[in-house]
Amino acid sequence: MVILHVKRTEAKNEFLYETTTAMEVGALLAELTEVHNMRLKVLRLAQYLKDLATHGPIRPEETRGLTDETAKISELDINAYGKPTNPDPHGYRTGCPPPPETAAVLTRMADEAESGAKSTICMPRKTFMTKDHLQVLLDNMRGAVMIAYPAYHRLPQYDPVRVELEDQEELDGRSDLQDVLEPDCQMWWAGKQVMREKLLSEYVGRNEKTKIVCRLTSANAGAPVREPRIDEDTHKAMLSHYYKKQEENKKLMEDNDDSYLESSWANPKALKSALVGGGKDISWKPF
Repeated sequence: MVILHVKRTEAKNEFLYETTTAMEVGALLAELTEVHNMRLKVLRLAQYLKDLATHGPIRPEETRGLTDETAKISELDINAYGKPTNPDPHGYRTGCPPPPETAAVLTRMADEAESGAKSTICMPRKTFMTKDHLQVLLDNMRGAVMIAYPAYHRLPQYDPVRVELEDQEELDGRSDLQDVLEPDCQMWWAGKQVMREKLLSEYVGRNEKTKIVCRLTSANAGAPVREPRIDEDTHKAMLSHYYKKQEENKKLMEDNDDSYLESSWANPKALKSALVGGGKDISWKPF
């Protein structure tokens, strides 16, 4: 199986995918696009589940961000959902989370979903992304929501969790987790665009034990920026090394101590003294 290290504009959105060299690039792009978008959906839903378990459903749009002091001079009821048991400091959620046992289930499912889809966790483990794997994570989180809010009871239609589960989300691309791809996206490898109508073997050969690093871009984005020749960790290590060398040179330039000239190793006649008389003082006496 050919291993694809798929990257996007941000390192947070990279993942591993397995395929074959006989795969048509167009079909491969369709699968990569779906996996990429599903993976972002899993991460978004996991984050929303944690917020839901902590501070309850989101408030109506007209009361979001209002504090108790602001509500006193307004006709809007910020506690229409119920009396807050864990108030949201930002005023965006009702402050009425589900019972602790149910909230623990939501949090656990969210943590499992993040560990199964997050790049910083999956890349070191060399976990391959598949649609079936991501669907299982979505189904687990859906089941946890059904336990807390059976049939979405008391979960508003505008709550992000319900919006995601009903596939009604409207993404603006303003965050990493909303950087979804359209079906007409492009794939780039080795500085060249991989054409849809060709087979993958026409680019990487027929060896199934191949690993390539490719990048996905939108249809009108053009060629992606080339990656630096050294990674970020190596770059930081090099900067640290040269900074230490620079500081050492500064200390040497500022050091005017010449007491070392009195040392034995700084004597310019040390070699001569060592050769003549074996380094001992020459003694003589008159006849």
